[in-house]
Amino acid sequence: MTVCAPSIPPVQVPAPAGIALWLVDLSPASPLVWQTILSSEEQQRAHRFKFEADRRRYINSHIALHTILAEQTGISGACLPLSAQSHGKPRLTDVPIEFNLSHSGEWALLGVSQTGPIGVDIEMIAPIPETAELAARNFTASEQAQWEKTPECEQLSAFLRGWTRKEACLKALGSGLSIEPHVFEAGIESAARDTWIDVAGQRCPMTVWSIDLPIAAQAAVALIDPAFRHLTL
Repeated sequence: MTVCAPSIPPVQVPAPAGIALWLVDLSPASPLVWQTILSSEEQQRAHRFKFEADRRRYINSHIALHTILAEQTGISGACLPLSAQSHGKPRLTDVPIEFNLSHSGEWALLGVSQTGPIGVDIEMIAPIPETAELAARNFTASEQAQWEKTPECEQLSAFLRGWTRKEACLKALGSGLSIEPHVFEAGIESAARDTWIDVAGQRCPMTVWSIDLPIAAQAAVALIDPAFRHLTL
């Protein structure tokens, strides 16, 4: 059940088993009825954006979120029981569906899973002058060594691939950046990888994948082993 579909419908993209992913174009003008769709908290946040472009992207990404979650749950998009975990990651209260949203530039990536906690990240490919410094700060020693061996013309994409994989893992956990990216392995290659993050002395296992998109962007999705759901923050 939907309240108001986005002006450009989200496009579903190939995803690992147990996960559904949608790519969302955030460039159209927001529909006038957005205030009847988003929660009061989302509306307040939208009004706090200083720049209209940032407000539009936020509104459009959250309209898509409400639309897709309504379709997945059968609950009206305006009535979704949204709440937040301790580090602010949104969730559905008493509904067995996990989701996560990420945006970069005029695009957003939305992931949904009925298997376990999920995290997604998307980054548009654009020059980053301090790529080497960021890689040294955020990659493990083995990831850094692999990145340094990457041909220079491919290093930007390799860095963004590694960064999105790190972000997806941390977002699945719900930790924000309270856990440093360099303390766990996510890899800078595109293949699926089983990894883990230490949470209060316990290993929280997860799998991370890089995702192919039909735009100039790197993206990743991570899924936590459902048996370790209790370790999410």
